[in-house]
Amino acid sequence: MRKIIILNFLLAVLISPAANAIMISEYSVFLNSTSLGGTSLSNSPIGTGVNDFLGSGIDLTFNDGLDSDGFGSVSWDFVNNTGSILEDARLFVFLDAEIDEAINTFFNESGALVDVSGAGADDNLADSWEIDEPGFAFGDIFDNLLAGTLDNSNSVSAGFEDDVSLALGFELGDLLPGDMWTGIFETSLLNIGGLSHTDPDSGSTFYFNGTVDVESAAKVPEPGSLALMSIALLSLIGFGNRYR
Repeated sequence: MRKIIILNFLLAVLISPAANAIMISEYSVFLNSTSLGGTSLSNSPIGTGVNDFLGSGIDLTFNDGLDSDGFGSVSWDFVNNTGSILEDARLFVFLDAEIDEAINTFFNESGALVDVSGAGADDNLADSWEIDEPGFAFGDIFDNLLAGTLDNSNSVSAGFEDDVSLALGFELGDLLPGDMWTGIFETSLLNIGGLSHTDPDSGSTFYFNGTVDVESAAKVPEPGSLALMSIALLSLIGFGNRYR
């Protein structure tokens, strides 16, 4: 009998989530542009499964690199195949997660700003942020994501614990036809800047941050342009040799 009890205990330990594990309820990306109208396009491969990008002309690929405890990185790759400029484009990433969900309640947690220091479309860092209840009771974070703006505020700081969700915003500027951009986002127990999420019962904190890089199609010469440039360069070399 004692052996069975010990065996059951060991099995429970093995199958239970790690003490610092997080359960991700939703991981979503939002794209807003004045060219797309008043509402952001959203994609939620972890969570609701919504994909507003279908039929939009913006190609999207999601890559999931999370481990079994919810840590690691995810990425979204985009290509502007609309044939038009996406003016004043902004990308947002939204994370709704709970710490130690198996043994703790979700409404006793808090968030904090660690480091969000982007300076507009000229870098790949986050430019805006928001920490809030995810909209089930009083939070407006989801409404703000759909509207294409974050309010740089924390409604669930220490002392005001509740259900926590996190969001980061990135200014991309105008995206030309053919432009590609990639957002890479990470959840980690290490301090990687961005935003943090803490559970006071377990004493656990994880961090959420990321970058968005744009590769402009205008910076890559087309094959025909490369050929013309090569011919012009060879002509200049020949002209120079002729008059030596």
